Amino acid sequence: METSGFPTTTDRFKIDMVSNVKRGGDEYSLVHIPATRIPNPFETCEAVRDTRIKTFAAYKVDVPRSWTNSEGDHIELDLMSEFQISCRASDLDKIFLEEHEHRLLTIEWDVNSATFEAELDALHFFTEEKRLQNRGPTLKSQRAFRMIQNFHSSWKDFYDLHKDFPQLSNPELRRHAVPDAILRRFKAFNNDHSNAFNGLKQIPNGLYFVNGCPGSGKTEWNMILAGLIQCSKRRHKRRRNPILFLVDINKAVDDAASRYYSLCQEAGVTIRIVRMHGWPLEMRQSAKLHGSRSTTNQDSFSVPDFTNRFLMTAGLSKQTSVSRDPGIVPTLDQASWEYFEKNKRDAFLGLQKLLDKMDSGEALSTDDWKHLRSHVSRLYRVVLARTDFIATTPVAAYGRFSKFFKPDIIFMDEASHARELTTLIPLAYFTPKAWIFTGDVKQTQPFVKDAKDREKHSGLRFNPFAAQLRMSTMARADHVNAVNSKLLVNKRAFGNLHRLPSAMFYESQMRSGYDEASRYPDGVAYLTIYLQNLNGNRHVDENRIIVNLENSNEEKHRDSYWNPLHHQWVLAQATHLLQDDRFRGLRDREMGGTIMIATPYSTAVKQYHAAVKSWPESWQRRTQVLTVDKAQGNEADVVFLDMVRTTTAGFMDDPKRLNVAITRARQAEVILMRRTMAYVPGKRFGRSKYLSQLWDDTLLHKRIVTI
Repeated sequence: METSGFPTTTDRFKIDMVSNVKRGGDEYSLVHIPATRIPNPFETCEAVRDTRIKTFAAYKVDVPRSWTNSEGDHIELDLMSEFQISCRASDLDKIFLEEHEHRLLTIEWDVNSATFEAELDALHFFTEEKRLQNRGPTLKSQRAFRMIQNFHSSWKDFYDLHKDFPQLSNPELRRHAVPDAILRRFKAFNNDHSNAFNGLKQIPNGLYFVNGCPGSGKTEWNMILAGLIQCSKRRHKRRRNPILFLVDINKAVDDAASRYYSLCQEAGVTIRIVRMHGWPLEMRQSAKLHGSRSTTNQDSFSVPDFTNRFLMTAGLSKQTSVSRDPGIVPTLDQASWEYFEKNKRDAFLGLQKLLDKMDSGEALSTDDWKHLRSHVSRLYRVVLARTDFIATTPVAAYGRFSKFFKPDIIFMDEASHARELTTLIPLAYFTPKAWIFTGDVKQTQPFVKDAKDREKHSGLRFNPFAAQLRMSTMARADHVNAVNSKLLVNKRAFGNLHRLPSAMFYESQMRSGYDEASRYPDGVAYLTIYLQNLNGNRHVDENRIIVNLENSNEEKHRDSYWNPLHHQWVLAQATHLLQDDRFRGLRDREMGGTIMIATPYSTAVKQYHAAVKSWPESWQRRTQVLTVDKAQGNEADVVFLDMVRTTTAGFMDDPKRLNVAITRARQAEVILMRRTMAYVPGKRFGRSKYLSQLWDDTLLHKRIVTI
């Protein structure tokens, strides 16, 4: 698993339990069981005393309840109870993991199939001739597809969102009743934000691209626009304009959903928000779960089967007394279960009867399972029809989801991170009033595996299209000057931290959102003194230094690296700051400051994670440990960037990766880097392109600390 990673949330795979289960003289094997990784339901439970439970990966396992015994009889069995370590989760403080209770299993995991199929199906949806005219993409989608092939094509239809949503033209009018929390943020827009907002009056073919630098408020701009659309009133009624918010990074989806949820709560508006982790497999793929071998109703094959996930959510709800944290966005399954609980006696009596039958231990017939699927499908349809805002990934939104949820607006955040084929998914299956793409082409690009020498042994072949696949639709739009608006005001960075990345990556166009007098508030000025002490009391003209530990050496572990001396030094400095009461958060002076430890290599991250887990809980809450590739979208008051390598630049000489790395800090940045990363010894032309600029600029301003 070291080279291929580990199943992430929503990944589907199959598991085999190594041990068999004996019941009534018969032996049953649990093999090829469909499973999906889900968020750990105990992660936020404060009552859990055995904290290991919070850190483990959690899986939803679809285990049959109907089995055939040795005599050929169909019987109802709960085989998973054999592996249960607690009868109920009502007493969370009494659950402890015992070594003798562990079970061995194997995972069979196709790491590419879902994304690969979704992307190619979206492409074929556009390119293959359809037998029925209404089975293909709409005219608006077709024009958007043609436009991304030639951004400057002459044929364009223009759409005006200010006309569709009159409150956008003047949100301050009392008749629109825009909540103060949203109106206050709208009034705080800078000129770049306002220009992007006004550009919504003329959207070519419904496609709108907003490119923004680090800290420019791209996601915030999306949130305010969504809030203006959904939170205003007309004739004393709340408008209902569904929104689909897509990001192809699961962590970013979680953050966006929580952020919008908090905004709506602050605004005092009830918006039904759902975080959808994945769309269910179709019934033909899950029929074996309930022992049905065939069906005469071929139309049912096209109906997604929500049953497995619903039963899993129902089981968790019945087995635990812990209710869902109201401050956390519900998943689609949680929202459906909660709606069912409120309306089961009136609208879902048939479903309730079948669940009661299952709870009594009675085996369901084939017809019962068909009725159960039908009832659950209707429940999910009802919930989706009344949902206002769904946050998910493009792959989860692929296919028949568009038949259940029809958004007026689609946001594609971090669009520069998405492959062009991924971008086709919302274009192919949905026809909103506008597709709004936001991101930064200077920071991220799509991830595409290619066959490096060390990977050829695993069967990975050379991909001749890798370079093409690494260019996103948004990057192509930027390349031909087809981006509609740019956000170039950095409001994250204080202490002049914006200057160097602006010069290196943004042609010096990225500017600070603060005047010179405002760039050093008390907390930032205190960290300037901290950096000057590290720098031998030399003046520091911006809050970025490089620490050159001359005796440090990289160590290789499999295909990754870490640097023990860097590791020790960073941990010592981080704990020093975390104990310092004068190290305060920039956004809330009452809170202690936050720290990010970022590094390019997974082995270094694992070493830092292991050390941080031994810290007090209060310190852990203030500390993030991330690879540089996962740092996009995250920030902290102080960032320690451990470059690890001591003999070569490694892969940190990539401009996008380096841009992400040196734009995460709000108040101060400390880079651990050896000169050999900038100037490789023994090579005639051993000067790295971007790391040498970083080194030379810091050297010029006398901010390199050699220890």
